[in-house]
Amino acid sequence: MMNSALNAKEDHSMERQKLLVVDDIPENFQVLSNLFMDDYDVFTATSGKEALTAAKMHRPALILLDVMMFGMENYEICTALKDDPGTSDIPVIFVTATSDAESETRAFNVGAVDFIHKPFNKEVVRSRVRLHLELERRAAALKLANTDFTRHRDRLGELNRRLEQSLADIKLSQSRLQVLSTAIEQSPTSVVITGADAIIQYVNPRFSEESGYSSAEAIGQNPRILNSGLTEPSTFRSLWSHLKSGEPWTGEFINRRKSGEIYWEEAHIAPVKDAGGRTTHYVAVKLDISDRKEAQQRLAYMAHHDPLTNLPNRSLFFDLVAQGLALARRNETIMALMYIDLDKFKPINDNYGHEVGDLILQLVARRMSDCVRDSDSVARIGGDEFVVLLLDVGDEEAAVTVAEKIRTSLNQPFDVAGKMLSISSSIGIAIYPEHGSDSVELARNADSAMYHAKQSGRDNVKVFRSA
Repeated sequence: MMNSALNAKEDHSMERQKLLVVDDIPENFQVLSNLFMDDYDVFTATSGKEALTAAKMHRPALILLDVMMFGMENYEICTALKDDPGTSDIPVIFVTATSDAESETRAFNVGAVDFIHKPFNKEVVRSRVRLHLELERRAAALKLANTDFTRHRDRLGELNRRLEQSLADIKLSQSRLQVLSTAIEQSPTSVVITGADAIIQYVNPRFSEESGYSSAEAIGQNPRILNSGLTEPSTFRSLWSHLKSGEPWTGEFINRRKSGEIYWEEAHIAPVKDAGGRTTHYVAVKLDISDRKEAQQRLAYMAHHDPLTNLPNRSLFFDLVAQGLALARRNETIMALMYIDLDKFKPINDNYGHEVGDLILQLVARRMSDCVRDSDSVARIGGDEFVVLLLDVGDEEAAVTVAEKIRTSLNQPFDVAGKMLSISSSIGIAIYPEHGSDSVELARNADSAMYHAKQSGRDNVKVFRSA
């Protein structure tokens, strides 16, 4: 069965993925079609009705959707896609010539996963499409793995129930005990049996393989020999609350092997009772789930960080802004939001190639991060667009000081591939609560201040001033 599942996955991975391009201007969808036709099966639609029909018919892996079309605004198309169970899980990337924060916020609110501005860099578009397709592929693989794991967990639960019943019948059937003992010894899962005092009486070979403790070392000990100190105390309170009530418990531990290595375990623990209803033993069936946890963490990280700079992406950054606003309101402190656009970056990208440009962006991210406190946040939200969040900044002058520190740092030449390359930056600042009471207003005003900095000759810092 496992081999069949693996073969199915391999066959699926060899199929060309489908993309749906929605635009009512033939020249626009022709550009995107040509961009992806070598690697994907590309379908097109020129209206909202065609888009909804094509999405259901072809089940594309991703949809590229122009924001404005004749007859139907594509925010409505995206909403319709997300409301339909048959298409709700298809990721949608908006393609638009607009760049205002309100449009982008609205796009994400209706379910888009990304926002590409026209005119766009073809390689950046390819990379972002590949990234979202890879995220969807990994999410599907993780869902399949979780399904397999659920089936396995159900089998473990059944084994646990069988063990409890068998232990109750020990005095009645020596032969049955022998069969059960063999099953436990050969079990691919870790099995631990303790007395009512929680002292270990038995461990199977799999326990020794996973924990590093031999049977002789474990027997007579309390299971806390595996305690890493990283499991939440509430987990143990829940465990003993269930067991003392005579109920089985299922949960997760962060344990430590004899070698000192940390690992995750999913445990199914049940009390074993005698004919009088008194608990005589506890049986634990445990499974190492470290790989699953690591996969979940990697997926979560990729969904919230820029893959080039490892900085927070737009989604995570505005979550941090929302948290910062809540903190600032509660503590009545000042918060600053900066929009930073790199000057003279495009010529470097054009003249020296994207590889050099990427190295510059990575160095820019590092320099910006070095200019702020650990409590502050730096994020990349576009090609050469960055944002900075300063918490409890004191006053406007303090925010300007940090911005000038960033600007000065970015003015220093970059030694990349044996070349000394120079850029500068235009920085716009919006202050909470003076320039906005929510993230949308602050972002819009910081962006406006940044454009004012560019219009004022670039390489300078501007604080938002209302007209």
